[in-house]
Amino acid sequence: MNLNELNSDDVRKILKIRQKIEALEQELLTIARQAQKRKPTDASSLRGLPRRQQPSLRELVGTILRKSTKPMSVQDIYEATLISGYHWRSQEPINALNVKMYTDRTFKKIAPGQFVLRNPNAPIRK
Repeated sequence: MNLNELNSDDVRKILKIRQKIEALEQELLTIARQAQKRKPTDASSLRGLPRRQQPSLRELVGTILRKSTKPMSVQDIYEATLISGYHWRSQEPINALNVKMYTDRTFKKIAPGQFVLRNPNAPIRK
């Protein structure tokens, strides 16, 4: 599109959108600054811990599912473990997590590929 073909309405729309973009960029910077100031949450506190000091996979997945307000897929759970800093020893961690979710009685499949804690109020054993 040639700039000479723009009418005044088009220019106003462009300016309005540009202002929205600038406001969103400013909001993004503010959020990023606040995130840098925050202390790491328990989800990110696993980073840097030796493998022996990390919770078991069952404990970590249980914590993730307990905090979730809805059932989670294996992919979502896997991503949450990565965010938490969990160190996977498996060459194929999603396959390992799939096996854990389908065989461990701590977890319950409620829909195809969707899991919850079988008993959300019970403590999760190692």
